[in-house]
Amino acid sequence: MSRSSLIAVVTFSSVAFSAVMSIVWFFAMSGAARFAPAVHLFGLLGGLTGVLVGRRASARERRHLALTTLIDELRRDASILADPQYAPSKETPRPRVYPRLPVSATDAALALGALAERGDDELLRRLHNWRDEVNGFNRRLELTEFLGFSSGNPTEIADFERALHRGDGYLHQIRRDLRELWDYLAVNYQVTSENQVTSES
Repeated sequence: MSRSSLIAVVTFSSVAFSAVMSIVWFFAMSGAARFAPAVHLFGLLGGLTGVLVGRRASARERRHLALTTLIDELRRDASILADPQYAPSKETPRPRVYPRLPVSATDAALALGALAERGDDELLRRLHNWRDEVNGFNRRLELTEFLGFSSGNPTEIADFERALHRGDGYLHQIRRDLRELWDYLAVNYQVTSENQVTSES
């Protein structure tokens, strides 16, 4: 049994025991004193309800923030992939530095556990895959830049560019993966404004 489950069991067992004792007290005592445990019990239930509602509201806020920052990061990724630096050279190819795709919001969404509802399992799987793809893509860019600047040969740089832009190359693949992730979010999570999302699950 996990620690959170154990705490929940102990808490609700204590409340149940308190309720039983209040009922026994109510029938065993007479006069105004018989209502004293009931007053304490209602105070306890009110406090417990406030804690649970507060925790739930905090979890919903973390979830909303995680989704909002994730959507913003995916928009930035799409903007970066549309950068002219990724367009094939129109003149003699020369070494270039490619902008990298950020993945910090994806990392945070995975690490902080903000997406922990039952309907989030598939999104979490896709985000794990997306993070791996982005990290691999950024590493390939580093290698392409290193080879381009090391070689300085326009023919070899043109070969690198062709490898980058070919139909089955990693630039095409990362764009396709981003589009698929975005489509999944559009279907399963409503984007209500530029940076607001709410879950349908």
